[in-house]
Amino acid sequence: MPAWDDLKFALALSRHGRMNSAAQSLGINVATMSRRIERLGEILGQPPFVKKAEGWEPSPMIHGLLQIAEDVEQRLETEMNSIRNGTAGQSTRLSIGCPPIVSLFVLYPNIAHRSTALSNVTYTFTQRVMEDGLGENDLVLQHKRPESGRVITQKVATLTSSVYRRRGAKENSGWVSLSDHFDPTPFNQAAYQFFPEPPSMRVQSMYELYEIVGATDMAGPLVDIVAASNPDLEVVPGGEELSSTDMWMIYHASRKGDPVMDGTITWVKESFAKMQTARSEVVNLRRA
Repeated sequence: MPAWDDLKFALALSRHGRMNSAAQSLGINVATMSRRIERLGEILGQPPFVKKAEGWEPSPMIHGLLQIAEDVEQRLETEMNSIRNGTAGQSTRLSIGCPPIVSLFVLYPNIAHRSTALSNVTYTFTQRVMEDGLGENDLVLQHKRPESGRVITQKVATLTSSVYRRRGAKENSGWVSLSDHFDPTPFNQAAYQFFPEPPSMRVQSMYELYEIVGATDMAGPLVDIVAASNPDLEVVPGGEELSSTDMWMIYHASRKGDPVMDGTITWVKESFAKMQTARSEVVNLRRA
C-alpha cells in the first residue's frame, strides 16, 4: 500500500507535469524525484504516470489516490493553521494564483488593509491567466468557473471592458490588442468586432496594454477598473462596456473553516468591493 510519503511525490508531479519543477517544489533533486515515482510504480505494479509531449500525465488508475492525497494535504494545512492561529508569533504561508491585473490593481494596493490576524501570513502570488483549477495554489482567482473537483467556488466580481485612448490622442492611429493566445476570450473577440482593421500591435499582458494605450495615440480595450487608475484615458465613443467577464474564487473544500483561508477570502472580497467604488491605485512596476 502506498504511504503518504509516496503520494506527495505523485501529487507534486501531477501538479507540475515536469520532473524538474516537481522536484524543485519539494526541495529535492530530479534523480530523487524520478526514483520515488519509480518506487510508487513498483508498489502499484504499473507506471503511475505517462510521458507525453507536454509533460508527465497521471494514469487513470491513480486519479483516486491523487484525490485522497490532495484531501489529506489540504486538511493537514487547515488543522495546522487552526493550531497556529492560537499561538502568538507563529507564521504560515498561502499561495494565491490570479491574473496579473488582479494582483496589481486589486490585491496589492489593499495589502496593508488586511486584518491584523493575517499579519503573520506570508503570501506567494503566481501569475495565472488562461489556466484552470488550483494547481499548486491554495486559492485561485480565475475567469472560468470550474466544472468539477472538490472545490468551493464563489463569484467575487464582474469585470467589464471598454475601448480607451489617451485624451488628445490622434484618431485613426491604430490599436493595440492582447496576443492571439487570448483570442478565445470575449475580451479579444469584442475588440475585433469593434475595430474595422486588424490590431497594429499585440502584447502579452493587460499591464502592457494599459501602459501602451496611456503612452501612445493607439486605442485599445481595457478592463474598466484598470483604466480608472489613469485619469488621462477616455472611452472611445461607442466603445463602452463591450464585454464582461465574471471573476471566480476557488479553493479546496477541505479548507473550509481554515482561519487563514477564511481571513484571506474576506480580504480578497473587500479588495474587489473597494475597487468597485474607488479609483485604483495601481502598483507601477517601473517604480516598484
